Amino acid sequence: MQLNRSNFLRFLIQSEPGKPAISNGLRAVLALGVPLLIGQLINQRESGLFVGLMAHFVNLANIGGPYQIKAKTMAQATLGITASVFVGTLVAQVPVLAVVLTLLWGLASGFASLYGNAGANVGLVVVISFITTIAQPGNLEVALMRSLLCLIAGGWAMLLSLVMWPFRPYDPIRLALADCFSALAQPTGGIANYIQAFVSKVATTENILEIRKALETARTALGTLRIGQSSRSWINEPFLLLIQDGDRLLGLVVALTELLETHFQQQQYYTVQQLVDDALAEISFILQAIAKVISRKPASIDLGNLKRIYEALKEQESLQRKAIAGSETDYTTLVAFTNLVLTLKKLIEQLQYTAQTAKSLADRSKMSQRDIDRLLLFEEEQRSLLSLLKENLTLDSAIFRHALRIGVSLTVGVILYSVTNLPMGYWVTLTIILVLKPNLGATFKRFFQRVGGTILGAVLAAILLATITSKPVLDIIILLTVFFGVSLIAFNYGYSVIFFSIFVLLIIDIGHPISWQLAGFRVLNTLIGAGLAFASHYFIWPNWERDRLPSQLATALRECHKYFRDVMAVYQGIKERDSSIISQRRQTGLAIGNAQASFQGLLREPQMHQELVEPVMTLLLYMGRFTNAVTVLAVHLEHFRGTVPLPELETLVRQISLLLEQLADSVQQEIPPPPLPELEETLQKIQPHLQALRTARIEELAVNQGHTPIRQAVIDYSILDLEIDQIVRRLTAMHSAMIRLISSK
Repeated sequence: MQLNRSNFLRFLIQSEPGKPAISNGLRAVLALGVPLLIGQLINQRESGLFVGLMAHFVNLANIGGPYQIKAKTMAQATLGITASVFVGTLVAQVPVLAVVLTLLWGLASGFASLYGNAGANVGLVVVISFITTIAQPGNLEVALMRSLLCLIAGGWAMLLSLVMWPFRPYDPIRLALADCFSALAQPTGGIANYIQAFVSKVATTENILEIRKALETARTALGTLRIGQSSRSWINEPFLLLIQDGDRLLGLVVALTELLETHFQQQQYYTVQQLVDDALAEISFILQAIAKVISRKPASIDLGNLKRIYEALKEQESLQRKAIAGSETDYTTLVAFTNLVLTLKKLIEQLQYTAQTAKSLADRSKMSQRDIDRLLLFEEEQRSLLSLLKENLTLDSAIFRHALRIGVSLTVGVILYSVTNLPMGYWVTLTIILVLKPNLGATFKRFFQRVGGTILGAVLAAILLATITSKPVLDIIILLTVFFGVSLIAFNYGYSVIFFSIFVLLIIDIGHPISWQLAGFRVLNTLIGAGLAFASHYFIWPNWERDRLPSQLATALRECHKYFRDVMAVYQGIKERDSSIISQRRQTGLAIGNAQASFQGLLREPQMHQELVEPVMTLLLYMGRFTNAVTVLAVHLEHFRGTVPLPELETLVRQISLLLEQLADSVQQEIPPPPLPELEETLQKIQPHLQALRTARIEELAVNQGHTPIRQAVIDYSILDLEIDQIVRRLTAMHSAMIRLISSK
């Protein structure tokens, strides 16, 4: 797909979800500003600036979490930067050795991502410190002095992040958990966002994927923490329960909205629609209140209105029960209505538990930091670092290929600026390491954001240098550019580059008469570096999303199959209901989310074929809807009592399972799927048994018979009857989309 001008501009300036990181910006200002001020006071401005920059690099390695983990990561970054600066200073005078070590440092930076976000961040700042230092040669004395300054910078950054920031002792568990539920309930994402979108009739599967992403962020922060020796006594502690509560709330909300959307859209159910919409709006409000309580903000969690809505829905259910008058069709709707009311009841109960847990967390906040650090330790990888590295020393590893790209492109950059004697040549390599990303779509976007932001920032910096001569004023502007640059990195990289470009030119050339020339070199070197980054990704084992997407879609389809199979095994009497179903629902959501992310990456790639967009979007949409229907069945298992399985149900499950596997094979092997199995015919064979059950139950109601085996059989299978029809319709849409997708290739 060739991006037109308006789409291309929107592609570059659109922001990522979330808000600017104001606290990170303020911390960066302190990290840089204090050493800069001290340097001016003792007439060592250059040393002060160096300490500030290195402290900023160490802060970039801070991934958050418990103090113990932050301290470990920042200490690693400090030592890595110190070693890089020492070695870089000495080898800068030996060009051949500098080139060889650049390759090695680049490879190491690429492999660092094997060890998670902490490893990736440390690898990035270490290689940045090396490639900037080899452009500034020095003797042993200079190398030792710079190393000492790096240690001072690391100590200052750790003091700032671990002791002075924030300016009161903080509980890592509570903050991580508050962030989790804030993400779940905030208006721009999470369950509240999904509810609001549903009430406004604009809900999509992307809303659910956003919730899943928020839950996984919480699992990364908390689920990767293991409990120490007293683990068994902490299983029911609030910070673990709230993560589980988020997952349960997600399933219940999806089931509630799926029931409403599937069975109550007719005009005669307007009152039901309004009551459920009101209930969803109230749930959104309660979730936001829970998030505030976790965050220690004043909030009142009141479920009174939600309970009144529930009573009104129960009254509507009672009216529906009295009005069925022997109608089998109305009785089917009554079963759906009963399940809707039961689902809302479970939601209320779950919210009560969650609210109580959130309130109890406030009492836990008085625990000492020593107790928390003793109880929580980072989840260490069971495999050794060496074995993990050896597993990825193959061209089949995407990490290995990306590490080679980094190493080769940095090496070419060093050779290029050394041979041509480009002023400030390290800007070339610095641009490479910041633009080059694991996938081509992200690199493509970074390329234009880096170039555009650098050009605009260089022009603005040149204007500032030409019009402002006051050093204090320029120092204030420097700190402001650091603040905005750091705050906007995750929000929009292009915006961040504008401020960082101004910052770089101001610290290099305050009051210098050739500022326009330096601005020109900054732009030129950035263009060269961005070009090398893009070229290396394009020519050195390119990682195209169009190559990855089929595998991601196939994985998502297979996870959908596993989820469906696990749920239906209970209805077939093959297994008992257990926690593995909830776990599989999570895995299915993650797989669909990965496929969605891969598709978004595909949209950012140049020369993406337009005809792929519609079938992939349709396939992802109906995978999400298929999962929603299975989730309704999974939630209903709480009321399932295992009566005799429906005739032909085994046949239908086998047909659907085969179809899902065929669709997965089709997209992975890029072959047309086989024709649809006779799903409708199998459904028709199931209907007579369900009809007989409904008829028998209506006859029982006529003589006021209550809890009977027939009633339980109707409870067990009527909701199944409603949802398998939706499942078949959605599978048919997925099959049709797959045919269009394969034919478009």
